[in-house]
Formats: sequence, structure tokens, C-alpha cells
Amino acid sequence: MIAEIYPVKRMPRKFGVFDYEVPDSMALTRGMGVRIPFRGFELGGVVARIKDGGSRGITLKSVTAIIPGQIFSEEELQCYEQMARDTAQSVSSILFAALPRFVKKKSSESAARRALPLTIPAREAPSITLVASLLTQRREAFITVPDLRRACAILGIYLRDHPEEPVMVLFPNVRDVRIVADRLAGHQPLVVTGEESSSERFHAWTKWRGREPRLLLGTRVTALWTHVQLGAIFVMRSSHPNHKQNDHNPRFDVREISRLLSKMLHTRLLFLDVCPRVDDLITFNAINLIGSEARPRTTVVDMTVERHRGPHPCIGHTTHVRMTEILEEGRRVICVYNKKGVASRLQCEDCGHRFPCTQCRGVYAVYEQTVRCHRCGRVEPLPITCPECRGTKLKAKGFGNRIITTIIQRLFPNKSVSCIEKGSELVQADASDVLVVTRHYLENIFDPFIPPNVGLVVDLDADLALYDPSYRAVENALHDAEEWRGVAHACKADVLFQTDVCELFRTGLSDIRSALERDAETRRAYLSPPFRRRMSIDVRVDEPHERAHDLDRVLNHLRTEFPNVTVYEAKKLILSVPPDEETRLLTFFSTLEDHYIIDTQAIE
Repeated sequence: MIAEIYPVKRMPRKFGVFDYEVPDSMALTRGMGVRIPFRGFELGGVVARIKDGGSRGITLKSVTAIIPGQIFSEEELQCYEQMARDTAQSVSSILFAALPRFVKKKSSESAARRALPLTIPAREAPSITLVASLLTQRREAFITVPDLRRACAILGIYLRDHPEEPVMVLFPNVRDVRIVADRLAGHQPLVVTGEESSSERFHAWTKWRGREPRLLLGTRVTALWTHVQLGAIFVMRSSHPNHKQNDHNPRFDVREISRLLSKMLHTRLLFLDVCPRVDDLITFNAINLIGSEARPRTTVVDMTVERHRGPHPCIGHTTHVRMTEILEEGRRVICVYNKKGVASRLQCEDCGHRFPCTQCRGVYAVYEQTVRCHRCGRVEPLPITCPECRGTKLKAKGFGNRIITTIIQRLFPNKSVSCIEKGSELVQADASDVLVVTRHYLENIFDPFIPPNVGLVVDLDADLALYDPSYRAVENALHDAEEWRGVAHACKADVLFQTDVCELFRTGLSDIRSALERDAETRRAYLSPPFRRRMSIDVRVDEPHERAHDLDRVLNHLRTEFPNVTVYEAKKLILSVPPDEETRLLTFFSTLEDHYIIDTQAIE
């Protein structure tokens, strides 16, 4: 007997199975985990199939051993094979990314988690309980929740009502996992964030496969883990960009993997976030879009009118009045301004040169003695002359968060004002009356379970996401606004948005589903996702001319063989793929060498 086996190892996308002789004393079936010799080493593998026949005169190596307890069901193995096809990777590479390395050493027991209380305001309990009860009636749903605290409460009720059901909960970052794990300590969750050692991760995977814990909390490192009896998959903060793995293979999207697992393993699929994406409106039926619509009192300030009446171009009259009222009441104010530095850019007054980043062509932000690119992290000394015209009339344009902090301090000289960004000191800022914050505050500092005493949340530039040249600009702008409304909701505060496109935010925040449906129609007209799939191709080579040659070769093939696929030439090839061409294009991708970097679920 011969076993066709997937080695658990990074393998080129062209590679499939390897043949091994099955010893007479060994009984193998599809999905079994085995030990095999491979190029002078011994490693793990998964049996793809067993076949009769001789070795055609070739001496085959034999399977060494069966790995106890490691066997995948037919549905689970089909999931991995489908993931490989959908990401243009070999099945071996998918298994290598999914399965922890086999270790014999016993992992030390992790310390018991501290159990923190999970509470919600009494007035919200009926609506949250109702939402949780609706989940048992649906195979899939998108649940609108204002913050992670309410999402955790819904999850807690679901776990209480389904005590025997294995549940996997996926988060976009480590901090969210830890916050929720402390609140669900009574359910004895298995926590895997990617920060564990190989031994710890292997034994966690063994426990999960052995059905010892019923609750798995993890980041995207666990999105590829399967469970033959998996009952539900929760994707928390489902719109977060961290759910997409962009920087190394396999390049996958947790949301798409979750949909595949739900379909193949017949599990319940539940997305939770402050609002759906356009993709979610298309994926989930209207009846499966549920959740609380309660939001804090919201004011939208038209800066085209109020900019000239306010004390500063970045602070409108209404904003100044509301901040004054809240501070006089003894409550604090959060001012959101996501432009770091002293100024947002540097510009030559003589020729108009804007000093793009020399590494990634992003925009340099101006600091006291340096310019910094917040896209790639490059830092350079503050230029003295223009590289284009050698002029010396260089002027800082726009306002950075440090200048905004100084301006607010001048407006309220008797109040303390702090700027919170990545790397800033928090000890003094925690007691400040006004916090000028970037998104770093939302992701790494704000805790919805212990909200601060804040009376007003102000987004000083709600239009920022609209400047992004992406088909998701409107969706991202409304999503950002909803996240800050969630912060205000947790703090029992009001929220105010300053914008130059007042109508978009007034209509969008009053009925976000209708606003996203209008955005969906625009995308349909322009053949943008989710109506056509975005993919990308790049080349990893040392010589620039080789890269250009390889991309041209692929581009010519695409134009000849795939005339219905639209190709945009940028730093890499961006493809807009109609649904009926996806399978054929993925088959072509599987023939390309591994120095081609292929992202089959590209997100702009």
C-alpha cells in the first residue's frame, strides 16, 4: 500500500502530495497524522489518501509512525485543501501555518486567570439578552454592538445557554483577547495569542483537539484551527484590518476563513462590530442583521460654516461651546485627532514640492527637529533646503496633534491638557481634563469595562478616512465614527463630529445601513468589491529589472487568457476579478513560482 501524504512544511505552491510506503503492520486512513522521513529529517505529515499499486520501480521511503490522537475528519481536511486553493498555496504550507510544531516536552501549566466581573448597565440587559436569544435561531448573523464590553456580554449569555458546545472566538489583537479572557475566566477559556512558545501552543492545540476546553479565545493565529464538533465561530470587531494577514504567506482573511469553516463544518457564524461592512450587507440576509441601535447623543458640526466662527480653524464654535460646558461641569473631554507631529506635511513655497517619503512615497509629518513617515516609520532630519529647486522657503502645512494640544491649552488655560499617542507617558495624562488622542488610545488604552469619567468625545477631523484613495473610504469613515460613538456610549458621554461633508455623517449616522447600501450601489457600478474580487501579484527578487520582466510576463498572459479580468498597474499588479473567472485564475496562480507574491483576498 502507498500513502499520499502532505508534509507539514512550507512547500512551493506547485507541490502536492508525496508517496510513502505503508508498513504491513500499520493501518492508515485519510486525515491521519504521521511521522515521515523527508530530505534527511523527520517531520509530521497528514495522509491525503491511500492507494493500491506498486512503486513503479522506485524505492519509496516508509511512514515512520502514527501520531497518536492527531486525525482530521473528512470535512476538516477538505477545509485545508480548499484554503490552499483559495489562497494559491500548497496544502502543506496551509497545514504548516495551522498546526503547531510537535513537541514531546510537557508544557508547564499556565497560571490561573484573574476573574474580573462582567457587568452591563441594568437598562441595557433586556436588549442584550434578546439579541443573545436570537442567535440560537440563526446559523449566521451580524450583531451590531457599541463596544467590546457589550459583545462580551452577548458571548457570555451564549456560553451559558450552550454549555457543551465548543466555541471559537477570534479577535484582531492580543489586548482584546486578554481583556475578554479575564471577564470569562469562569468558563476556563483556552487563550492563544501567538505569543506562546512552540511547546505551549502545541499543548493548547492538543487540548482543543481533545475537546478538553469548550472555549477558545485567540487572534488570527488560531483561525486555521479546526474542531470536528465546533458549534460556533464568533469574529469580534469583524471590520478590523488586523483580521487580514498581509505581510507573509499564507495571506488569508479571518472573515473568509470563518465563512469557509462555517460552511464545511456546519457551524454557526457570528460577526460582532459597531456596524457592518458593505461586504456584510451582501453576505448576511437582512433578517440576520441584528443588534442594539442605541447610541449616545450625537452632534454633527458643519465646518464649512463654523470654521470661520470658531477660535481656531480646527475647532468650530459649537465644539468650543460644548467643551466649555462639559469642563465647567467637572467632566473630561476626549479630542480625537489622528494626525501626529507638529504639522501634517512640509512644502516648498517656491516650487510646491511636498517631500514624499523616500522609502514608501508616503507623506512626511513634521516634528520639532525631524520629519517622520507614519506609514513605514522612516525618520529623517528636518530639511533645510528643497531637493527640487534648492529653495529655502519651506513651510509646515496643516496641524499635528502636538500643535492642537497647545491650542486647546491656550483656550482653556485653567485646565490640564495632554496629548496621548504611541510612546506617550500615561501617568499624568490619566488625570488630565482634556485628552488629545490618536487611534492608539482606542486600540491600546481605552477599556470599555472601566470607562473614564468623560462627558464629551470630539472627533476634530471626521473626514480623515475620506482622503484615502480607496473604494472603502466612505465605509471606513462611518465605521471610525461609530467606534468613537461606542467610546462615548461606554462613558455615558455625548459625541461630536466636525466635518466638511455634513450630510454624509448626518444621514449615515442616523441610518448607517441605508448609507452603506448606497455605497454598495456605487461599488456595483464601478465593479468594486464585494461584487468583483480584488487580487494582487508582486515579485520578490533582488534585481529591479528582473521584477519588471516577471511582472510583464504575467501581465501579458493575463491580458491574453483573461480578458475579463481588469488589471491595474501600480507598485504591483492589482486585479479586479469577476466571479466566473475566480476558479480559472486561481488555477493559473497555482502554476507560478514561489517568488511571485500572490494575495487572493487583497484589501485596499
